[in-house]
Amino acid sequence: MALLLICDSCGRAYEGDTRRPWTVLWSEAIGTGWRGRDRAIGPHRCTRCPG
Repeated sequence: MALLLICDSCGRAYEGDTRRPWTVLWSEAIGTGWRGRDRAIGPHRCTRCPG
């Protein structure tokens, strides 16, 4: 099973490894341009969505 970060605007997913904690997934996503709160509950925005 994958650990997913979901964009609250368009539904796009960023997939992570379930063996790694949320903080690692979030750090990787930030590095690729994702934005939002550093909490698993969000909100989060992908690289394609504004704000």
